[in-house]
Amino acid sequence: MIIEKETAMLTIDWKERLKKDTADYLENKLPKHDFDFEIIFIAYPERINGKLPNDVIVHVANSIVQGLGKAHDKHVAFYKHLWNKKGENGRLAFIAIMGKIAGKKPALYLPMVETAMQNADKAELTSLLDKVMLPLLRKKPEKYLTHAYRWSRSPHELIRKQSVNLLVKLIKRKPELTAEIVQYFVNQWLQPLGDEAAEHTTLMKAVQKLDYELYLDIWRQHVSSRDPQSAEILCASVMSYHPEIEEIVENWTKSGNARLKKAAMAAQRILNKKKP
Repeated sequence: MIIEKETAMLTIDWKERLKKDTADYLENKLPKHDFDFEIIFIAYPERINGKLPNDVIVHVANSIVQGLGKAHDKHVAFYKHLWNKKGENGRLAFIAIMGKIAGKKPALYLPMVETAMQNADKAELTSLLDKVMLPLLRKKPEKYLTHAYRWSRSPHELIRKQSVNLLVKLIKRKPELTAEIVQYFVNQWLQPLGDEAAEHTTLMKAVQKLDYELYLDIWRQHVSSRDPQSAEILCASVMSYHPEIEEIVENWTKSGNARLKKAAMAAQRILNKKKP
């Protein structure tokens, strides 16, 4: 598991030594398929809680990318080995490397990232998405949003949750994408979502904070709706009072549909607490 370790203040001397040892590894070890990259940093003396500081691994990973240059695509086996066989330090290096090169050959590297996502823990998955995918989404959302949308429907609960969190981070940085992303999710509400519905509620709560007028517009789209799933998602997202929402919810409390009525009554209790 990649955890937040205290950072080390890498001295200029150590930066130069690590860069030199990285160059030596790339010249003499990697071409022979010696993937034991620990030899680069094993002599570094400082440990925090018995572990090498993250800064050291990230510095080495960046030096590897710099040293490989345009030949980065010749070492896929090495990257896979880092993730699968080299523990926490290897996974940290993999993420740092992918963050630098994934956008250069996405057809080659994104499948590797997706495979890594399948067995990543929460911290590793968050780091993968933040360091690799978020920069790509910010630069070319039209190219990479389909990946995030697909992951948001993954059978893997953790991937679903973190993919929605990724999209929330994206719309915070690029608010012009909010309406498009939200509508993608709203368009799914008439299909059975099962466990995925919770992530839709998470997104709606985020939109409520970021763009309240858009949040109200989604409610207005459903003013005549009697679909229980849509109502459950909307009602579960309520965090503040608004008279238009109160009116819609009140109508739903009179429904003969048990699911719709239950969701509405829960939302009504929150609205009553928040009402000025």
